[in-house]
Amino acid sequence: MNIISLSMTVLLLIPLFAGIYLKRKNKLTGDITCCLILLTGLVLRVMYIMYTDITVRQHDVHDFFQYNAGHSEYIWYIYSTHSLPDFDPREIFQFYHPPLHHIICAVWFTIIKALGFSLRATGPESLQILTAAYSFLFTLFAYKALKLLELKPAALSLCTAIITFHPTLIIMSGSVNNDMLSSLFGMLALYYTIKWAKDEKWFSIIMIALSVGLGMFTKLSVGLLAPAIAAVFLFVFVRSIKKYKKFILQFAVFGVICVPIGLFWPIRNYVRFGVPIDYVPDLSTESGQFIDKTPFERFTTWSLGQFSSPFTQWAWNGAEYNEFNPIIALMKNAMFDEQTFFRRSITLQSFCTVLFFLGIVLSVFSVVSLFAMWFKNDKVNIEHKFLLTAAAAVVFLNYITFCINYPQVCTQNMRYCVPLIFVGSAVIGFFVDRADESRNKYYKGIASFLKKIMVIFCGFSAFVYTAMMFYTNAYLR
Repeated sequence: MNIISLSMTVLLLIPLFAGIYLKRKNKLTGDITCCLILLTGLVLRVMYIMYTDITVRQHDVHDFFQYNAGHSEYIWYIYSTHSLPDFDPREIFQFYHPPLHHIICAVWFTIIKALGFSLRATGPESLQILTAAYSFLFTLFAYKALKLLELKPAALSLCTAIITFHPTLIIMSGSVNNDMLSSLFGMLALYYTIKWAKDEKWFSIIMIALSVGLGMFTKLSVGLLAPAIAAVFLFVFVRSIKKYKKFILQFAVFGVICVPIGLFWPIRNYVRFGVPIDYVPDLSTESGQFIDKTPFERFTTWSLGQFSSPFTQWAWNGAEYNEFNPIIALMKNAMFDEQTFFRRSITLQSFCTVLFFLGIVLSVFSVVSLFAMWFKNDKVNIEHKFLLTAAAAVVFLNYITFCINYPQVCTQNMRYCVPLIFVGSAVIGFFVDRADESRNKYYKGIASFLKKIMVIFCGFSAFVYTAMMFYTNAYLR
């Protein structure tokens, strides 16, 4: 145990002890609790990027100092040429992505070099500072959005904790591709949509437009939130029809800002090189991760054996099969990405198993809570119901379609479904609030059980991702 690891662990525990102290002094409010949770999450993210090498748990990044394609070469190309790719982006793997994240990383490299640091020694690793900041900002705006949804202090604190300690967002804080920045813009879009539905102000709708536009300029999938946002626009328009002139003008400005920014890259590539607007590169059936099953087989095959390990199964890594069921794969991936943790410790792997099943319980509860929000909770604003439901439905259906169209293990990844983390937490918060107000003892009992599961989940997640720092060979390299 080195001094840095010990120091980071102490820093991680300080907010916990501060909370205990304030609780004993009767000074622990809901907002202070959330601030302590967010601070703990920030420390955890800093810890994570300190022990996570640039080659670990990345997606399509590759080596920054070799011409081997991927996001690394994309960033390096923009940095070294000071220009966008002036060729058909299909020629180099991952260059089809919109370039905002890669431009920011190239600017970061320029700053690092100007400060006198060696790019080869510190440049690539330092990019994790950006992604960790994006991940923290995601949790901050998720908290602000939950507060706008008017969750009560207990539910607000628990839901903020679920988002803050969710393994996917911890892992993505060290992943230097464009996923975390696009997820942040998606969260900003949801936050400002909730805000606009309340205040109907110009600033809010301009921020929605910028969030969606810049999000799509980072990764086109942020546009999947458009139907949910449009549903809120339509509801508020009908609700306040007397202000129709104002709304029509606001929607026009939204389009003028969002559309050119969001569609610049795909339209440019279509006009110049004939690249389809929705282009996604296909992987070979000989890739080694190809899933040789029909969609029907993939969705209807469920067995206890598939739950015997909490980690994604890869045939090329010694497993008996490639993970094929998109639902099971998503639940495993949400906790541990595509990796196997603690290969040499059955004891530590048992903590991962518990975390995995806790994640399943919360996932099931989030689905139940989504329906309960519609049929058992008339205190939730209708525009919030439409926003959360449409966002969850479109994102999840896109994930399922993606898995069917591209039957590879790597397509079954939680990074394609990040908005579900916020939606699932929010609807669970509504469920808890409604149950706390109920006189039904069974309803209250379920809510009490759910609260305990949420606390334990956060504790196990924090433990697993702290233990990684101390464990030698804890991950694949």
